[in-house]
Amino acid sequence: MKDYFSATVLALVAANLVPLAGALFLDWDLAAIMLLYWAESAIIGVFNLAKMIAVGGWGAVGIGVFFCVHFGGFMAGPFIFISALFLQTAPDADAASISAAGIMQMFLPLWPALLALFLSHGYSFLVNFLGRGEYKTKKLNKQMSEPYHRIILMHLVIIFGGALSMAMGQATPALVLLIAAKIVVDVRAHLKEHRSEPAEAS
Repeated sequence: MKDYFSATVLALVAANLVPLAGALFLDWDLAAIMLLYWAESAIIGVFNLAKMIAVGGWGAVGIGVFFCVHFGGFMAGPFIFISALFLQTAPDADAASISAAGIMQMFLPLWPALLALFLSHGYSFLVNFLGRGEYKTKKLNKQMSEPYHRIILMHLVIIFGGALSMAMGQATPALVLLIAAKIVVDVRAHLKEHRSEPAEAS
C-alpha cells in the first residue's frame, strides 16, 4: 500500500490533476483532453528513448532510430482516429481547426498540463530509472517495447471514455470520470513497471 504514496506516484497523480482543473475551471473540452493525452504518449516515447540510451549507450543508436520511426508510426494511428472521432466532431470544429496550424493553436492553452506531465515522467526517469539503477537490469530490446502496452491500454481507456463523454453531450461529469479512469490506469501501469525493484516503487 505504501507504494501508492511514493513520491513518483504522487507526482504522477498531481500531473493528472492539471487536466482535471482545466476541465473544471478552464472549460477544456473533450477534444482538448484527447489531444493532451495523445501528446502524453509522445512524452512517454521521448523518455523511453532516453531509457534506451541509458541502457545501451552508443549501442542504442541504431535501435533508437528504429524506435523513433516505429513509434512515430504507432503514434500516427491513434492521432488519425482521435482526429476523426473527436476533433472533427467538436462543437467549434472547422476545416482550419484540424490543420497543422489549428492543432498547434489547440495545444497552446494546454501547456500547463503538458509541462506537468513532462515533469512527472522526467522525475520518475531520474528517481526510478537512473537513481535506483533500474537501467542496470534492463535489456535494450525489452526496453524498446516497454511503452507500447501502457500506451495501448491508456488509449483504449481514453477512447472508450471519450465515446462515453460524447454520448453524454461532453458533460463535465463525464470528463471527470474519464480523467479519473486515466489516473487509475496510469498509477497501476506505473507500479507494474517498477514493481520488481527493491526500493521505492512507483
